[in-house]
Amino acid sequence: MKNRIFFLLLFFVCLEWNAYAVIDIQSIHITSSDGLANNTIRDIFQDKKGFIWISTTNGLSRYDGHSFITLLPEKDSPISLADYHVKKIDEDKNGFLWVLSTSNVFSCYDLRHNCFVDFTGCGEHDQAYAYRVETANGDNWLWDGQKGCRKISFENEHFSSVTFQCENGKLPSNKVNSLIEDSRGNVWICTQEGLVKVTRNKIEVISDMHNFRAAFSYENACFFLADNGDIYVYDEDEKLHFVQRIGKDDVDFHFTTHFGTKDDWWLFTTKGSYRFHLSTRQVRLDNPINIPNARFVRDNQGDFYVFNQTGVLHYFQKETGICKILSLIDAAQMMPAAEERYEVIQDNRGLIWISTFGYGLFVYNPQEDIISHYTYQETGKNLVHSNFLHSLLLDHSGNVWVGSEFAGVTLLSVLSEGSYRIYPEHESINDYVNAIRTVVKMPDGGFWFGTRQGNVYAYDKNLEAASCYKMPYNYIYAASCDGDGKLWLGTRTMGLCIDGRWYHKMAGDTLSLAHENIFDIYRDDKNRMWIGTFGGGLNLAVSRKDRYVFRKFLTGSGRLQEVRMITQDNKKRLWVGTNKGLCVFYGDSIIADAHNYKLYNYENGDLPGYEIKCIFRDSQNRMWIGMLGGGFSVCNPSEDYRNLKFVHYSTTDGLVNNMVESIIEDKTGKIWIATQYGLSRFSPDTETFENFFFSASMQGNVYNEHGAAITEDGLLLFGTNHGVIVIDPLKVTSSPMTRNVILTNLKVNGITVQVGEKDSPLTQALSYTQNIKLDYDQNSFIIEFSTLDYSLAFPSRFIYKLSHFDNEWSTPSSLNFASYKNLSPGTYHLHVKACNSAGIWSDEETVLNIVITPPFWETTWAYLFYFLVVVIVLYVAFCLIRNFNNLRNRIQVETQLTEYKLMFFTNISHEFRTPLTMIQGALEKIESLNKIPKEMVYPIQLMNKSTNRMLRLINQLLEFRKMQNNKLSLMLEETDVMVFFYDIYRSFKETADDKQIDFHFAPSTSSYKMFVDQSKLDKIVYNLLSNALKYTPKGGKVVFAIIVNEEVGKLFISVSDNGVGIPKEKQGELFSRFMQSGFSHNSVGIGLHLTYELVNVHKGSISFDENEGGGSVFTVILPLDSSVYGKNDFLVSSILQEESFVHEQCDTYLTVNHDSVTPDPLNKKRILIIEDDGDVRKFLETELGIYFEIISEPDGLSGLQKAQSFEVDLIICDVLMPGMNGFDVTRKLKRDFETSHIPIILLTAMSTSENKLEGVESGADAYITKPFSSRLLLARIFQLIEQREKLKRKFSNDPAMTSQALCSTELDRKFGEKLQTILEKQLDNPEFTIEDFASAVGVSRAAFFRKVKGVTGYTPNEYMRILRMKRAMELLQEGRQFTAIAGQNDMMAIGALDALHEAKVHVPRDVSVIGCDNIFYSGIRRISLTTIDHFVALKGQDACDIIIRKIDAKEQFLADTAPISLYNIEYTPKLIQRKTTAYANTKRKIRDTSGPAGKIK
Repeated sequence: MKNRIFFLLLFFVCLEWNAYAVIDIQSIHITSSDGLANNTIRDIFQDKKGFIWISTTNGLSRYDGHSFITLLPEKDSPISLADYHVKKIDEDKNGFLWVLSTSNVFSCYDLRHNCFVDFTGCGEHDQAYAYRVETANGDNWLWDGQKGCRKISFENEHFSSVTFQCENGKLPSNKVNSLIEDSRGNVWICTQEGLVKVTRNKIEVISDMHNFRAAFSYENACFFLADNGDIYVYDEDEKLHFVQRIGKDDVDFHFTTHFGTKDDWWLFTTKGSYRFHLSTRQVRLDNPINIPNARFVRDNQGDFYVFNQTGVLHYFQKETGICKILSLIDAAQMMPAAEERYEVIQDNRGLIWISTFGYGLFVYNPQEDIISHYTYQETGKNLVHSNFLHSLLLDHSGNVWVGSEFAGVTLLSVLSEGSYRIYPEHESINDYVNAIRTVVKMPDGGFWFGTRQGNVYAYDKNLEAASCYKMPYNYIYAASCDGDGKLWLGTRTMGLCIDGRWYHKMAGDTLSLAHENIFDIYRDDKNRMWIGTFGGGLNLAVSRKDRYVFRKFLTGSGRLQEVRMITQDNKKRLWVGTNKGLCVFYGDSIIADAHNYKLYNYENGDLPGYEIKCIFRDSQNRMWIGMLGGGFSVCNPSEDYRNLKFVHYSTTDGLVNNMVESIIEDKTGKIWIATQYGLSRFSPDTETFENFFFSASMQGNVYNEHGAAITEDGLLLFGTNHGVIVIDPLKVTSSPMTRNVILTNLKVNGITVQVGEKDSPLTQALSYTQNIKLDYDQNSFIIEFSTLDYSLAFPSRFIYKLSHFDNEWSTPSSLNFASYKNLSPGTYHLHVKACNSAGIWSDEETVLNIVITPPFWETTWAYLFYFLVVVIVLYVAFCLIRNFNNLRNRIQVETQLTEYKLMFFTNISHEFRTPLTMIQGALEKIESLNKIPKEMVYPIQLMNKSTNRMLRLINQLLEFRKMQNNKLSLMLEETDVMVFFYDIYRSFKETADDKQIDFHFAPSTSSYKMFVDQSKLDKIVYNLLSNALKYTPKGGKVVFAIIVNEEVGKLFISVSDNGVGIPKEKQGELFSRFMQSGFSHNSVGIGLHLTYELVNVHKGSISFDENEGGGSVFTVILPLDSSVYGKNDFLVSSILQEESFVHEQCDTYLTVNHDSVTPDPLNKKRILIIEDDGDVRKFLETELGIYFEIISEPDGLSGLQKAQSFEVDLIICDVLMPGMNGFDVTRKLKRDFETSHIPIILLTAMSTSENKLEGVESGADAYITKPFSSRLLLARIFQLIEQREKLKRKFSNDPAMTSQALCSTELDRKFGEKLQTILEKQLDNPEFTIEDFASAVGVSRAAFFRKVKGVTGYTPNEYMRILRMKRAMELLQEGRQFTAIAGQNDMMAIGALDALHEAKVHVPRDVSVIGCDNIFYSGIRRISLTTIDHFVALKGQDACDIIIRKIDAKEQFLADTAPISLYNIEYTPKLIQRKTTAYANTKRKIRDTSGPAGKIK
């Protein structure tokens, strides 16, 4: 063995080495460039939620690990931060942050609502106080040395406060020295002039004699120090007792400070210190320190540190009272002008961190009693960035925060807890000198560390450096010993060294080493040595006498021959890791057959990667395979090595990194996985990871292949790029527990929102909010969150999910926000959770309920409205579709029915031709007679005209039928169109004359021949002229013009009128089928459409224009050139026409027998005929003129005017008329007072029940349909007239009938009732005249006369006389006495007397009977009459003389019913008095006068 070692020494050169065991601290530096308010820090505080609050000289900053929020004084806000310079921060039990400024003004910040509040409740929050004490019940006490104190309470979400001052009698002095709370909840206020105890709301002055400087509560007692050094105690007897004076009488007692530890109360003065034992109530003599002018600071554990400008800290443990002296600053280095300042904290590792002002940072390790000093240097690596430090904070995660002067904040985190590093070279060398490539455990328990520099460092089992060797060319990758104890070394690029003998790859030698790169050497259970080469596959060393030869396996092409690792499982099978996967086989099997192995890799789906970096067998015989990029896999080997099963782990399961380099097991059975960045500890039982970063440098966390080992005492060794890290698994603390996620900030539409802002959805701070409600236009938001775990080595990772939007959790990420855009209105739940460094996700989720309200058009009410609208629309659509379907079906039925009708009318039209032919033949026969009675001339002419008209209608019906069947065709023949059109003009001339229309025919030439279809051209012109004459009013004008323009080859036919015209909205549809013009609602709109089609067939065009001054102009243009027509359009002479066209012979004159004389009317009744058809009107005039006086009008308007201006007894009215139809005329007449009594008969061709009902409702007395019998019409006329005559005769006997039977309308009934009412009042008034009567009714005298005559049949005078006679009869029947009977004439007077006798009414014998006309009969009666002679015979003679003179003078008697001349003849009546008047017993005598009794005209 000695020879072998000596041989090795020939190749190695010994070098000097260094090893270091250090604590690794990672730090980050935070300044104003990161968002901090200012770089001068006064205090750092962490609230209960975990936010870090940093007080600066330019405001207060809040830090959540990702971003800052800064609070500053605001002038516009009534309550804000009191000052820019913030000195101290603290949080009370109610969640309020108390911020003290350098001006000694407190500001109270509400953490729930992110705003400053008035903590006094009365607006006095800006008063200055220097100190604050919080009591057990949550009250806060503020005081300073001059203004007394204030008690602040927070109850029912409101602040209230009470001041304690001498002015309000609650304190003996405003100069408060101290304020404490004892164990029983009493508050003690020490003032310069006494002591006050406050128990709840009870205030008690305990003493007003001393200046109490300090107080200390111990068990159930409270101790007080007075100004002169006297100590008092307030005991359970609730009395103040003097205990002891600790000062000397001859020495001034100048108290500086105090604190208590366990049983001792430490009191410090300007001269020294005193240790007062609280149990014995005596000053102890064993005082370990006696320093003057001492001050102290207290750490976060309650321990005290006393100093007095000497650079020495006296560390007092509160619980034990032990004092430890820490010499930090050399007295020679003390700055005389600088004030000594310290801040001290203890971390969870037991380290004491001490900041100084000017001397940097000290870290004291009590366990090792070592003080580390960190200062700022201008060059090199700095843990702190300033030596002038103000504050320290230990956060909830164990990190240390250091606040400095002008250098911001430094966050420190200890990374190497439970570990240290071995640096073969100096620590400061960061290149490959300290990069460990191989860690090999030697057979003797020692370790060899190979570096990338090529050096090999040997350490014993205690990790003490033993030796150092330098390889002459390259470094060792593998080392092992065979069964004989020979040392086998594998190198990179230099081959294999076996017990000092080198083996290399020899060209051409198949038994030589396969490759110079040796990555692993393994001895199996049969002591066979397997060499893994990187490029030559797997080699088996076989001993041959004095040397080794090598058999080759896994030598296939590609990456299979790049072997990295060899090991053996408990089944004696070899596991070989290559760059192509994992090969498993039995050694004997592969020796027998080189292909007898099983390959597991990514390609066949067994492993998540190709490149196998390490293979490790643990204590449970599980095989752990580490891969580059695939994490690692675990296998429990089964008997069948060809069907092994693997379980895979990666970063998704919590692994720190997927680039695995080495795996090893510690003594507790946990697996440590070293990766290219970070180290993981895996617990196989729970399948959880803990991840570690033990270095502050990047290279210190990069682990290397073949770089893991374990010492005999359980320490783990890992080779890194920055030395060897030695880890004690038992001292490595577990990863921090998972923390809940805190929501830190909300941005809506990219803008951060705060509580209280306009349109802010927050009512309190987001970290305290569980529900937010957003408007519909706030549906894009970002929610930031944090675990508020500020550990540098273990950054938190988050996952989140928005329920009702996300289907899965988000990918784990260190990004601390969730962003959503354009969310639909609805309710969402944001779930967020975080994992710790071990990859363990928190079981608790932070949930924020988010409601996005819909816009008003998407609310429930809106959707209800939409639903109703949709239902209505659907219903309407359903109805429309149903109606359309019904209409479609009806149209189909109507179309078919119309077809049937047209077929029927076509057939029947043909049938009409036969009787019409017979009628026409008979008429021609009658016309041929020589003598025709005069009364038969017109009827025969009318029959001839009607026959021709009927033929035209039949022909139009046939043409319409052809048009519908698209069978219109031409039968052109050469015709003199001027003669042809003139014949048509003559047929309409009589009609025009009847309507008093100026009808002109205006041809451009007297004769012109061209080819036309006479039948169709006749229909065209007939329709145009019929419409023109029909809609032109009386007195209008119609021009029928024919223009031949041979230059353009056109014939122009123009029909113009000045009638009612066509509405503009209808002009575009004028030639459409069934279009109604609007002024004739009963027109079916076929004529113009048929005309349009006939013109088109004739290769022409028709147009419409408005006539100037009103009316219409229709123009038909036909081609003159016959070549435009087809040869089939011409009439063939050999073919007979289907029908011969017969023109109406308007100039036919019948031979009249002039001996026949038309008699006068047999009746004086006057009848008004309103009929637009001239033939029918003339027929009615002829038929009815024999019996009645006839007045006729051609339309409704003129007929209405005639009825209102003339007295008529009956009206006969047509229904279908232009301008105003018969129904409208009837309604207007029946609603007119002057005409409502006239009976009306309606004549019409409309015979439906609906039409008849409309006629009755309009007020017609009779409804007769066309064609009608003239005898029926006469009978109905006589019946209506006779009926009214009978009623009038009955009225003469019963005047009450006026208001019932005689009144056919409501107006007549009211008129009759009014007549009777007026006459009842005026019966006994002899002065009541007809004028008075008409005035009382309210109408003119003429209208009154016509109305009374029409309703009653009597003139107004007769009507009055009948009623008076009736009244007289009634009086007589009642037995009334009378002396005279007077009549309007003699006959009436005598008739009245006779009537009285017939009625058996008692007539006095001396009754006087008086008449008025002296008829012959009046003188020969039994009772002769007194009367007046009017000379009736003379008046008749004078009237005859006047008539004869007029006849001789050939003068006209009447002109429009107004007399041309008036003759006035005066007569003098003569009174003839007979004896009857002598019997009258009257008071007034009749005066006999010889003069005229009156003048009569």
